This record gives sequence, structure tokens and C-alpha cells, in this order.
Amino acid sequence: MKKITGIIGIILLVVFVFGVVVLESSNIQNFIFYKTGLTSKDIFALNDKINLSSPEDSSKARTDLLGEIDSFMESSVKGTGFSQKPYDLIKIRLDKALTEIPKTVVAKGKVKVWYIYDMGLIVKSDTATIGFDLASTAVYGRMKDFTKYIDVLITSHYHNDHFDLPVVREALKNGVTVIGPDDTVSLLDGQFFRSPDGENVIDLIKKRNGITSDNFYGLTPFKETVVKGVKITAYPANHMYNPENDKDLGSAKIPAAWYYVSIADKTFLFTGDSNNFDQNPDFAAKKVDVFVEHYVDPKTTDDFLKLVPNAGLILPLHVFELLHGSGITEFMSYKNMLEELSNGKRFMPLIWGESFEL
Repeated sequence: MKKITGIIGIILLVVFVFGVVVLESSNIQNFIFYKTGLTSKDIFALNDKINLSSPEDSSKARTDLLGEIDSFMESSVKGTGFSQKPYDLIKIRLDKALTEIPKTVVAKGKVKVWYIYDMGLIVKSDTATIGFDLASTAVYGRMKDFTKYIDVLITSHYHNDHFDLPVVREALKNGVTVIGPDDTVSLLDGQFFRSPDGENVIDLIKKRNGITSDNFYGLTPFKETVVKGVKITAYPANHMYNPENDKDLGSAKIPAAWYYVSIADKTFLFTGDSNNFDQNPDFAAKKVDVFVEHYVDPKTTDDFLKLVPNAGLILPLHVFELLHGSGITEFMSYKNMLEELSNGKRFMPLIWGESFEL
């Protein structure tokens, strides 16, 4: 009996050690995912279609592809969440981006832009690389690896689908400068709310999470600051809500910001999840080559365009954020975006991992 117990113990130990090795080794994980046939062939087929498409294409073939992704997501609904299929597609797409970014050489005066996930973007020039809202490690386990290839990480607000602590920790470890909204707050039910008598939000985050790096800080609002050669201006903003009829203004009272960023003489205006301000900044006279908006519906875009009438290109993001649950198929899809395209607006809907040059 003791002999049998000992053998079982050894087998369990071997299984445990093997499991740990698999969990820690991206090479083994990728071998299992890509080479064993365990991943659905349909996922790879859809990925091949995406690879043959260009985000700059506005033809029927492109809009059909976006509609196919909507259908794919709707068919992947499982209860209040999703089956494994969307996670698998995101892995394939972001593995590709993770390979491309360090290998890509960008000519002087140009930038290359990759859509990562949710509101996450990476913008690379010949001198610097910026990440915006790189988050959702729970969706893509290697999200923090993107921080090996960026110089600055800009965070629009402190919700966990935009501010991901494992990503932030890894970024600081890699010498990245992390920029976040700077405000005084009180803590209520785990949420930060703006409070003039409260504590500085960045100091509070550092204290609560044992972060000691001086490379995580906020910018003086409305003042252009040069960070690693990149010009950045922060505009304090309110989280998504409708000021006309939204009775619960709680989400609006969290620290948030828009960012106006100049890199390689290209300008980006990044909204995060914010759609209005207590004091409206004047963006009308600003050069905005790329306006990165949280897409909700055509009305939201119309409101954005009143604030930013001269945007050269609009990137509508926050598409299919899986952690929001299966209800996102009704309002985080490409359906409404396709209507905007048909109306001739300067839209470029992006699919995870896609890139374009500017």
C-alpha cells in the first residue's frame, strides 16, 4: 500500500512540475496552441482573412469582414460570457503584433500604429514608442510583454480594462515612463472618486500596491510636457456619461484625462473612456492627425466631432472588450461603425493586431 501511495505521489509531482513548466513557458504554450491541432481551424481561417485585409480599405470586402467578426462574436456567446474562441483569435492577432513591433523600422517623419485591444494602441516612430491603455492581461496573458518595446505608457483612467497593474509593474521594471491622470481622490468600495480633500491618486496607487518607482506620475493639466522626446498635454475629463439625462454621475467623478500627443510631427488626441469636460478645452484650432475615440454610437461621434471638428482620421476603439460580458455584442460591435463608414465619416475601424503607417 505504501508503495502504491508513493508511486501516486511521484506521478502527481511529475504532473504538477509539468504544469508549472507549461504555465511558465510561452514556447511550450505556443507549441500546444499552434502545432497540436487543438485550436479550432476556423480561428486560423478567420485570422488569414484578417491578414489579407487592410484597415485602410473601405471596400465591401472590408466591411463584409467586419460584419463577419460581429457574427463570430455573436456565435461565441456562452451564457453571460464567451467561449474560448474569441480569446484564441485575440491571442493569434496579438502574438503577431508582439512579433512585429520590435522588428519594425519606422522611417524618419513617419509613425506606425498598432491596435492592441480595447482602447490599447502602440505608436512607433524612429525615435520613440508610446503605448496607450495597454490592459486586460486576463484576456491576453502576454500583455505585459509589449512594455519591452515602448518608452512611454499613457493611461487614460484607472479602470482595470485600461490600467492593468501587471502591465504597469512590468513597464516600470523595463524603465518605461508611466503617465496617468493626476487628481486628489477618496476611496469608496475600491473605486477612486475625485475629492478636493482627498489623497493624490498616484501616491495612493503606489502605496496600496508597493510601487516605489518615480517613473509613474501625472502631468500638470493643460501644460505641454516633453517625456522622452514626446510632447504630451493632459486634459482632465469626465468618464463616459450623458450630462443631459444620466442620473448616476458616479462614474463621471473618477480621475480621467484626454491626451494630446505629438510624435514625429504627427498628433494624436486620445479620449480613453471620457466624453466631456467640466471646462471644455478648445480643440478646434489644434492639428489632430488621429483622433482616438471610445466608440458607442453615431450620436457620441457627433458630439466628439463638435469638440474636435478638424480630425484628420478617426480611430473608433473599445470594441468587444470581453470582460464586459456577452451584452457587448449589442453595443461594442462594428455594426454602427459600418453605418458611419457609409455616411462618409473619416473612420478607420481596426481589428486586434492590425497596423497602419502615417
